[in-house]
Amino acid sequence: MWRQLTYPLLLVLVPLVTHAQSTAQWTAWGDAAEQRGDHYGASRFYGEALQREPGRMSLQWAYAEACRKSNQYELAAANYDKVAHKDMGRLHPEAMRWLAEMQMCTGDHDAAERTWEKVLRKERDKSSFNAQRARNGLAGCRLARELMAHPEAVTIEHLPEPVNSYDTEFGARTDSTGALVFTSLRGELTAENEVTDTTSYHAAIYRSGAEGPGWGTPIPLDQGINAIGDNANACWSADHRYFYFTRCQGVGPCRLFVLDQRSGTIAPLGGLSDQVTTTQPMAAVIDGVRTLFFVSDASGGTGGRDIWRGELEGDRVMRPMPLGPPVNTPGNETCPFYDVVQHKLYFSSDFLPGLGGFDNFMSEDQGGSFSEPQNWMFPLNSPANDLYPTFDMTTMSGYFTSNRVGSLAHKGETCCNDIYRFSYPSLDSTSQITARTDTTPVPVLSTAAQEHLTSLREKLPIRLYFDNDRPDPRTWDTLTTMDYAETYRAYKNRVPDYHEARHGDPQALAAMDAFFADEVDHGFDQLNAFIGLLKEALDEGQRIELVVRGFASPLAKSDYNRNLSLRRVQSMINYLRKAENGAFIPYLEGAAGNGGGLHVVKAPYGEDRSAAGVSDALSDLKGSVYSVSAARERRIEIEQVVYAGTGGALHVTRPVIDLGPLHPGEERSADFIVRNNGDRPMTLTGAKADCGCTTAELYRSPIAPGGSGTVHVLFNGHAAAGPVDRRVVIFTDGDPAFLELHITGAMGSE
Repeated sequence: MWRQLTYPLLLVLVPLVTHAQSTAQWTAWGDAAEQRGDHYGASRFYGEALQREPGRMSLQWAYAEACRKSNQYELAAANYDKVAHKDMGRLHPEAMRWLAEMQMCTGDHDAAERTWEKVLRKERDKSSFNAQRARNGLAGCRLARELMAHPEAVTIEHLPEPVNSYDTEFGARTDSTGALVFTSLRGELTAENEVTDTTSYHAAIYRSGAEGPGWGTPIPLDQGINAIGDNANACWSADHRYFYFTRCQGVGPCRLFVLDQRSGTIAPLGGLSDQVTTTQPMAAVIDGVRTLFFVSDASGGTGGRDIWRGELEGDRVMRPMPLGPPVNTPGNETCPFYDVVQHKLYFSSDFLPGLGGFDNFMSEDQGGSFSEPQNWMFPLNSPANDLYPTFDMTTMSGYFTSNRVGSLAHKGETCCNDIYRFSYPSLDSTSQITARTDTTPVPVLSTAAQEHLTSLREKLPIRLYFDNDRPDPRTWDTLTTMDYAETYRAYKNRVPDYHEARHGDPQALAAMDAFFADEVDHGFDQLNAFIGLLKEALDEGQRIELVVRGFASPLAKSDYNRNLSLRRVQSMINYLRKAENGAFIPYLEGAAGNGGGLHVVKAPYGEDRSAAGVSDALSDLKGSVYSVSAARERRIEIEQVVYAGTGGALHVTRPVIDLGPLHPGEERSADFIVRNNGDRPMTLTGAKADCGCTTAELYRSPIAPGGSGTVHVLFNGHAAAGPVDRRVVIFTDGDPAFLELHITGAMGSE
């Protein structure tokens, strides 16, 4: 049951009987403890049995297994080593593989490398699980030596008590108020570290609000969430109506449950089997689709635990399917967290090349398929287990769970999981990484600002529709001078042409009329209402980022469709520039006196993202141009409103610089001017880019009141073909605490 929640932990320490007992009795007690999941207690019993018969291989194997499951890595490694040398792979062929795993978890990567080489040599089937894991283990050992010799500059904070305890805490996320919500297995202990009441020793979901510089006393969530069994893994729907979590009740697999916060009802999440494990939900709105990522051992996956996704309809999951390679492997992939701003999936794996145990990874969402996972590097990953990654691009920080050395523990230094917070430091002008303390203020929204953001987000997604190949047909340009109002009116004027094309099909005509009224007109009305709310937020000095994604019907090639999508997004920007008598221009150009700013992130794509079943045949214009299904694909969506802080004394005159056409491997640069409108000198303290392809050289002297400084941003030309938008966050010692710079362009193919 505990492994179904997917966190390494210790259960109740069964008190040891101190008077003399036989080997058989100690072994029986160990077997009983192991059966109820008390791996630490089992290790103590097996250890006592081995004191009496130190050479018995069956006891050494049982002791090694119990120590591994309770994260006593050195003891596990020592006993797997004994079994491997005695057994020679006959009764316990996994001994050598587990020895290598435990050696990695202790940080002895040289010994682990030698052991993995033996594992690989012994495997006749080079495509077997052990052979694949051995190759990844060897790669992980090489990676560990490299990463641990050159640690990444990141500040890691081990959250103190009362959030972390000497039991187990994991899976931290922040709710809409900024409070920390996490899972804990905690109970009152006696002086002998025994739980006083084992009947109440269950995993439960807690909430801890900010209290001074730290966190308040954790309080269990109410509404019946923790009423039955073990509960873990908090997650909310985008509108915060639904609360998703994992529940384990006695026998049977753990399952996903959902709380409808309007009705107060709690029930199993629909659409998923009750015969398999489903756990660790992560809800996100992706391309306007409410999506749920989760972990399952259901058939159809790649192996072990896999990450799955499905469309989320409140209390039901539709069309669940595993992500597949390269994210899922024959091992275990867990703890998904999706960043809707970057379109990146963060997760944990015990099979991909890593430093030891579970490592955290990141994979970019490339239109529904995912890129090769990237290791989170050292020290975010360690030789121990590292799980439950989260990341907030706005604050360049996040949380993860680890049982690394330094976690609170009564039962061995790596026994128990704790919650850690990390934040990225600066990158100085010579591109040498330097550490800095985690003192960057996190933007705090006023009540009015929060209300404005909530109102804006409630309008999403806003879908704006276009006529076929408009604006500016038969061109490869990425920009247009037309605005969306012009394209909308021209589209409406073509309704008679659509009627003519579907003449004689009353059902198709009715569907087309309904589409124009309910979707085309409605989208334009939504945009205009959104613009009014957006102006109110910007007039308060807020800096806001809109993520706008382009769709296109599959009639043209994907490269053409990408450029067409860019033109369509540009037409919306042009409409913003004209709206409210040009009131948005200063915000778009970074020249607003109140420090407010507006940036539109263009996220286009072509046929590879079009809905299934839409015709792409030139000979089938009814299906590829004049059908409602094709018309729905010709759109852009405002899908995210991202808060980027409030304006202050420092501002960038042009926060977005478009480099135009880009060529693979060709370096390009841009200079950003930062002005100080305040009454004291302010310094640019560091920078952090969203990828390794971009670096920033800062103006190093304090910027005097009324003065300015230049930030030189260099892009190395390494990016996939298509639109490019690279973000650099500049940290300051003034107001605001950070600035955002963007370089954009269009990368050509080889």
